[in-house]
Amino acid sequence: MGDTMKFTELTEQEFQNFVDTQNNKNFFQTVMMKKKLECDGTKVYLVGVKENNKVIAASLIAQTPQKFLGKITYEAYKGFILDYHNKELLKFMTDGVKNFLKEKNGLKLIIDPYIPAVSRNMEAEITDEFDNRDIIDYLHTLGYKDSQSSQVKWTYCLDINGKTSKELFNDFRSSTRNNINKTLTKYDLNIRTLSKDELKEFKTITSDTCDRRSFSDKSLKYYEEMYDCFKDNVTFKICEINLKNYIQKLEDSNKEMASKLEELSDSNSNLKKKEVMKKDIENNNKKIQEAKNLKQEKGEIIPLSAAMFILYGDEIIYLFSGSYAEYMQFCGQYRLQWEIIKYAADHNYKRYNFFGIQDVFNPNGKDRGVYEFKKGFGGYVEELLGAYELSLSPANALFNILKKIKHIIKK
Repeated sequence: MGDTMKFTELTEQEFQNFVDTQNNKNFFQTVMMKKKLECDGTKVYLVGVKENNKVIAASLIAQTPQKFLGKITYEAYKGFILDYHNKELLKFMTDGVKNFLKEKNGLKLIIDPYIPAVSRNMEAEITDEFDNRDIIDYLHTLGYKDSQSSQVKWTYCLDINGKTSKELFNDFRSSTRNNINKTLTKYDLNIRTLSKDELKEFKTITSDTCDRRSFSDKSLKYYEEMYDCFKDNVTFKICEINLKNYIQKLEDSNKEMASKLEELSDSNSNLKKKEVMKKDIENNNKKIQEAKNLKQEKGEIIPLSAAMFILYGDEIIYLFSGSYAEYMQFCGQYRLQWEIIKYAADHNYKRYNFFGIQDVFNPNGKDRGVYEFKKGFGGYVEELLGAYELSLSPANALFNILKKIKHIIKK
């Protein structure tokens, strides 16, 4: 190493061939993402380090819209891709990128490595499995400063390596298992894959959810471009209920209970059973009428939930989703998760990544419910190293000072 290393731009094939072999590979750092960014008019560079003509480090680096005094902010989304414990390599890559981006009128570079900081359990308590926080210290030594990024830092993951779908299901929280079972038997929900032409329906569901939760949603154009650029590495799923079938199930259940009621004698020992059955029939009749009204108003097939998943490397990532609040009782979101987890286990993926969580340490936070929902499937919290910025120009110091002043004034 050392004298034999060379910083260079990489071809798409060189870049992807290397990234595919690395432990910290991720969909942000792929040729697919390069194509997606270029669809938006973003300038993207593929750079890396070669040793004896063999790639040993790589990164996708993109221009961002943020500019100051004519200088450009760059970001290596979930990059770099390299061995962060190899200090010589990390320094060489940093120096190479710094010189490269200075020539590209750079203001600063933001990185947020796809490396977990320290092992944690499902309650976000630190465990003794591993600790990568020494990487943060070395990044600081190399001149990186703590920064902010729109990219996710806290995620929730499920280890599925070597486990069957049945084993995974048995490890779910009992309430989660019950909700999934209801979607399979009581509601008989259907999951199907959306075509590109049907992404408008996906967007309608996510927009409804984002409006309700005061989130910003991606555009339909974004989803369509992801569909085109990621091809088989992305899938959009929708969960639906067939009201005609649902009504039939309720009516069949009522007939079965009515038949049992006739068979039961009027002995004291059967009074409680008969009372429960009559109540169940009454409840079913109410649900039948509600379903008939809904069918008349909305049609036979009702969309409940939808989700977008990225399939790359050893993991499947649950990236975006939405559910209609008025149909939550049908548990469509549980069925979607179960179907993709089952798929991941059956196709030998090593983990399922529920992706972003918030309010990890705030039980009363407005987004705590999402974290609790994901915990129902087992798994663990993953805290990534976070975002760090490397100054590329003296103008960056002035930019940061002005940003702090603006923040203080806003307070």
